[in-house]
Amino acid sequence: MPLLEIAPTKKVVATITLEESTAANVDKYAAFINANADDVVTQALDYVFNRDKDFQKFLESPDCKKAPACLRIRNQNGGKRGRKPAAKAQHQGA
Repeated sequence: MPLLEIAPTKKVVATITLEESTAANVDKYAAFINANADDVVTQALDYVFNRDKDFQKFLESPDCKKAPACLRIRNQNGGKRGRKPAAKAQHQGA
């Protein structure tokens, strides 16, 4: 019996990087529960967030309110919001 139940929700598009083995297991778990990979990642993270008591305390702390946004989320118009990639240094010739 699967540990995750998938329910439709409002979604945003975010860019993340996974280890190759993790990505493969997400695909396999999605096939196992007949869902898509996005829903597996969402539900797995929600599962962890809801059960981590220290994280729940952090959510209520002032430190949480100061935490910078680092997830790269695309807005409705296709642009990005959140963390900006580091600018590339330009070298000037001599």
